[in-house]
Amino acid sequence: MEADSRPIPGPWLHGPGWDLLLGAGALYLPIFAVLALNGPALQQLLPISLMPLLLLVTQTPHLGATLMRVYDQAENRRRYKLFAVWATALIAGLFFVGLADGTIGSILVTLYFTVVPWHFTGQNYGITLVFLRRRGIEITPEAKRYLYASFLIPCLMFILATHAASGVTYNSVPTSETVYRFLSLELPVPGVVLLAVTLAYAWTVIEAVLRLSSQASLRALAPALLLMVVQALWYVAPLMALLLPRLGSLAPFRMENAGYTSMWMLTIHSLQYLWISTFYARRERPEMSERAFLGKCLLAGASVYGLPVLLLAPSALGRFGSVPFESGLSLLIVSVLSLHHILLDGAIWKLRDGRIARILIQGQTAGAAEALRRRSPLRSLVWASGTLGVLIIAGGTLGMEFGVRDGLEADDLQRVERTANVLRWLGRDSSEAHASVGFLRARRRDHQGAIEEFERSLALRPTVETWLNLGSVHEHDGEVRQALNAYESALALAPTDPVALQRAGRVQLSAGDYERARRHLEAAIAQAPATERVEIQRLLQLARDRAVARPEPD
Repeated sequence: MEADSRPIPGPWLHGPGWDLLLGAGALYLPIFAVLALNGPALQQLLPISLMPLLLLVTQTPHLGATLMRVYDQAENRRRYKLFAVWATALIAGLFFVGLADGTIGSILVTLYFTVVPWHFTGQNYGITLVFLRRRGIEITPEAKRYLYASFLIPCLMFILATHAASGVTYNSVPTSETVYRFLSLELPVPGVVLLAVTLAYAWTVIEAVLRLSSQASLRALAPALLLMVVQALWYVAPLMALLLPRLGSLAPFRMENAGYTSMWMLTIHSLQYLWISTFYARRERPEMSERAFLGKCLLAGASVYGLPVLLLAPSALGRFGSVPFESGLSLLIVSVLSLHHILLDGAIWKLRDGRIARILIQGQTAGAAEALRRRSPLRSLVWASGTLGVLIIAGGTLGMEFGVRDGLEADDLQRVERTANVLRWLGRDSSEAHASVGFLRARRRDHQGAIEEFERSLALRPTVETWLNLGSVHEHDGEVRQALNAYESALALAPTDPVALQRAGRVQLSAGDYERARRHLEAAIAQAPATERVEIQRLLQLARDRAVARPEPD
């Protein structure tokens, strides 16, 4: 069967609605508006704890689409052998080294969070060129340079701000409670530099739009202009919010909401990728429906969360890994998978590649003979692992939200214990789940059971709250030394935490160590809110009085 060389009529890939909403990223605009006007309501409707379900049906198949493109056909495996085999083997090797070496793992995590803006920017720019070229708009070399700069400048500035030592700093990398750390380059980025670069960015945008508008109407440029707006909301506005307090007060730009906002950005990026990948796949392999393609992408992307997680997680089938899922294994997997995706993506999506240009720009269709594949046991294993991965991701997310958190709120010990056991067998043994069981056991005065659960929780992921709860149980039982050890462990994680300071001072006071009690209580008063200082002041005065009344040694 010969390839159909007829171009698709019109300038759209899937039609104007889908192209603008997904390809041009217009879907982000109402999401951003809701976040800005009523962010708490949206977070209540879809809390960050349930966002993994949204990412399961967007980000996971977006990763799988690249895997399908590279590995599902022998021709592509040969074409991209350098990346599909050797670069993949290198990344996999670094992953296993990172499991054993926190420094290597931290480097991989840092590299991931550093190159993500570059990856998002490259996709936005590439899609912009697709929209322009499908409309027959002539892009002069000068206009192309300005257009490229209008995407590149905010991306580079955002990366610099992520690694800034002082001045303009934008770093919300979620590594505080994992074994890995974000290794900042501590670059000096003063606010005046940001202002100068912002002016340069504005100049490139104006020049690009002026040159493009001389070649086409604003209506024809609408998808490209939308992508420029999305790029600005992602990487220009957050930095300007650091300099403009009124802009910084908007919920999407507050640092405490940065993780939530980033998940929506990742969702839109993933939908863009699936939008263009689906179009390409349908023309490269006409015999496959869009639904079948997206289903296979989901299973391919989720396959690493199936059998591999069960073999790597310390609490599941195997003992190959020593890093618990929520203490770093999850973050390392996401980082390595994304780095692998970015590497493959850079190799397979090049508009200067004649085959890609013919499909994306001219709308040609590949012949069915090019899509023939042989069945293999490995492919079946991937689909099986992917199915298991979907169940693990969905089950783990729903279990934490409705089994652990809702069970804790309902004071349902059996539900929380049952969920904690299920999570453990899914390779998702949870510090939060064990801490919740410990809290409910302590409430029932089962102090030994509570201590055991708190210790299991701390072994997975030490947190200030769990150390405080463990210390409280020991203090209630009169175990002063154990209580003090727990409170001091909490202070090791958060040296200025007022609750830990107060409790450490209280235990030291009861143990007769009045001087250390005084120091901790004075520090607690300096950190505690005014409404909570009365009790601390009482303890502090008691420590001072007893220190004075203590007889001097002979």
